[in-house]
Amino acid sequence: MERLRSEVKVKLALVVKPVDVVTGLAPAAVPRLVVEGVPCRPVRKSDGTFLLLGFLPGIYSIVLSAPPYYADSKAVVDTAALSPLEPVELLPMLPTSSYPFAPGTTLIRVGAKGVPEGAAILRAAVTDGNLACAKLHQDADEGEAELALGAVHRLVSGRCYYVLDPDPAKREFVRIVASDEANRKAKLQTPFRFAHRKGTVLTDVAEGAADGRGEWAAAFPPQGVKRFVCVVHLFLSDDEPLILSQEVQVEEGQPIQLGLLPSTDE
Repeated sequence: MERLRSEVKVKLALVVKPVDVVTGLAPAAVPRLVVEGVPCRPVRKSDGTFLLLGFLPGIYSIVLSAPPYYADSKAVVDTAALSPLEPVELLPMLPTSSYPFAPGTTLIRVGAKGVPEGAAILRAAVTDGNLACAKLHQDADEGEAELALGAVHRLVSGRCYYVLDPDPAKREFVRIVASDEANRKAKLQTPFRFAHRKGTVLTDVAEGAADGRGEWAAAFPPQGVKRFVCVVHLFLSDDEPLILSQEVQVEEGQPIQLGLLPSTDE
């Protein structure tokens, strides 16, 4: 038995963890996992994670699909870059406008023309520093991925957050892949693009993906206030703004429809 366990551990090359960015939990719909160019039979565990067994070290392209509620989630994984003790790759699952949002959700819906199908993502970020989810305990350099936090109110692994830097030019979106609230630490999926000073806060982000009809929907976690202001961005990718950067006042627990945004066509 001990020998069998040892062999299984050696073969366990990768754990894929899908996360619903709305709930912070495993997706309600079971995703289909595909490793491009590699035949495999993922083992799905009760917590929603997938085990990929018997993989050789290398670089793999992984796709998770769970239509119509979620957009496809894709990642390129280098097994050499993963922790040998916890070889986990977290994949966020972004909702489409078909997602069954709970009644009373603070929801932003957007329509746009001329956007490449399935390409763009919507991010709406809280811009009130009093509604911070976390605050940097010390200065953080450009390229920093391990954060020390002085205060943590609500950080959920898999979710995107907004770095509300006092300098608007240095504000950026980051995704938390591991959060240790007890020790006030967090790990980012990709490092900071800018340096940030001690006391800079992270705020909530509502995030959604295109549904193929030029529509997006994104939900905020409860903020505990009657109204708040957010800035809405439409991105072609994580780094490239596409057509929109608009400030909007939101009422807690109510949906807001931004209507049809300008076409991206020249």
